[in-house]
Amino acid sequence: MQILNVGIYAHIDAGKTTLLERILFESGGIRKPGTIEEGTTESDYLQEEIERGISIQSTLARVFWPSKKEPKVLFQFLDNPGHLDFQSQTNASLVVVDLGIVLIDAFEGLKSQTLQNVEWLRKRKIPILFFLNKLDRKGIDITDSLVDLEAVLGKEPILLWKEEGGCTLFQERSSDQSLLPLIEWDDKLSADYLQNPDNLAVLARDGFSKGFWKGEFFPVLGGAALHGNGVRELLGSLELLSKSFQPEFRPKEELGIAFKRELHPDLGRIVYILSSKEFPQNQEFWSASSQGKMDSLYYISTRDIEETSRAFPREIIVIPELHLIRPGDVLYSSPQKEYRSELQPIRKQFQILLEPETDEHRNSLWSALQTLVWLDEGLEAKILTETGQIQISGLGELHLEVSLSRLREFFPYTFNVSSIKVARFELWKKMVRQGEFQHTAFDQKISSGLVHASLVSSNSFSREVRFETKITETLEEAITSAFYEVVAKGSKGEEILGLDLIVHRYDPPDSLTTDVSSLVKVAVIKGLKDIIPKYTELVGPVSSLEILIPDVSLGDVLGSLSKRNARIQEVISLGDGKSLVHAKASTENLLGFAGVLRNMTQGRGVLSLDSLFNPEHYYVITLVDSR
Repeated sequence: MQILNVGIYAHIDAGKTTLLERILFESGGIRKPGTIEEGTTESDYLQEEIERGISIQSTLARVFWPSKKEPKVLFQFLDNPGHLDFQSQTNASLVVVDLGIVLIDAFEGLKSQTLQNVEWLRKRKIPILFFLNKLDRKGIDITDSLVDLEAVLGKEPILLWKEEGGCTLFQERSSDQSLLPLIEWDDKLSADYLQNPDNLAVLARDGFSKGFWKGEFFPVLGGAALHGNGVRELLGSLELLSKSFQPEFRPKEELGIAFKRELHPDLGRIVYILSSKEFPQNQEFWSASSQGKMDSLYYISTRDIEETSRAFPREIIVIPELHLIRPGDVLYSSPQKEYRSELQPIRKQFQILLEPETDEHRNSLWSALQTLVWLDEGLEAKILTETGQIQISGLGELHLEVSLSRLREFFPYTFNVSSIKVARFELWKKMVRQGEFQHTAFDQKISSGLVHASLVSSNSFSREVRFETKITETLEEAITSAFYEVVAKGSKGEEILGLDLIVHRYDPPDSLTTDVSSLVKVAVIKGLKDIIPKYTELVGPVSSLEILIPDVSLGDVLGSLSKRNARIQEVISLGDGKSLVHAKASTENLLGFAGVLRNMTQGRGVLSLDSLFNPEHYYVITLVDSR
């Protein structure tokens, strides 16, 4: 039986969870599709998900198609959150999926989050199948969506749906010319078509199955997930694709890759792993984070669990009690010289401070936070040495708000919370600055010697110390330690980014009778602290906004954005009394804007916000912003 791992991605409210409910129903997995409004869906079962009507974590559903009794293929669907605040869940799914289904709300069209999902998938070289959802609504014109999609993809997408006939791919006697792009990429298929044009439908399915994995085209299916329209055709298309899918080669010593952690009501702490090979229960493993034994193996599909004694290639299994395994870790069957991780840490831009109401609960609060951080790679917690307060960093206002609500599940006592602030950094802005560092002690009787170095822009946010001269390991450690101590907190109180220290030469003191490494460290610290403040600027993340609002609220919303120093890029009139606003602003200036928008539009405004912080996208914070 073939296995296909399928990720479901979309912007908020495009219908991902509804689609998965219908897939489970059509395949016989559930008797009746649940609804988000009633809180009865299989995939959204956390209390926060039910109350807010949003997905917070990715959910796995195992679907045997066309039925569990006589399966031809096993689909392992991963339904991912639509909010960018929970992108750590989405990013983790990208390391295990074979293809991505990207939903587009046919009525609302492409959103910034849709484009972000497409960008992530293409960066990972994951093929994409598009599904135009909500085609049952009146007055829909899909032309704009297809035009926008072509601009994003750089090639025309292939529409395989017709209003009067559904999916054109499964019409046995179809002579629909829209199927031709499915065969034109292949000389043999094209020649076969010229010999027998009546066989177009069969040839198109063959071309669809093979060409999709080669990236020859981007198919667009359609329907209405709420009513099941187009869902069976979508599953049929996936079955076709499974026939020609070739999994990538995995090294023989590789057992699998971890991609998700969860606190299960019955199993406790569990780790999801995509297996690379067959292995039994009690299999030993080694990884970058830990080494141990897989005492028990389970299958999970939404809320259902089933124990198994063996894992088979490409199945997603869950293993309890692997506390130290991190998402992205590759697990091996034997010790390795180097261990691989498929995920890079995400920079957390939003911060709050916590303190327990009474000091006796401080350890309990810290313990509860460790559980939350274990569950969510998008969170980070640390204790500030200056104040003893606990700082939590996350991916957005909503992310921190949800995290605080979830924290109360693990910590029943009262705690105080600061307002949310956006992380700031000091960025080195000079290309090269020469420096000579020296320190003396005991009335200049003992000298550190002279360190000749350059402070150089890294042209990124990285920091590094490089040595162009041969010195002792002790001195290297002293200089390196001094550098990282200084850049951890600059003169403005923030972490310093974008700076490399290159050590060209070291002139030892005339009489070297003792270890001078501590003096060298002091010399470098003092020298760096003297130079760096002159050449740094305060920076923070920048946000791109997409706001769908009623025309009657347009003036108020634009006025509010202006007060926040936002740059309006365009205002598009959509007709039907609605407008779409695209803007950019400092993420810091947008704190609280979601609530303001909700009040201004009586809850009818829809905000998509993407915060970026990288060498190409950041905001220089001025005195005006600081006030």
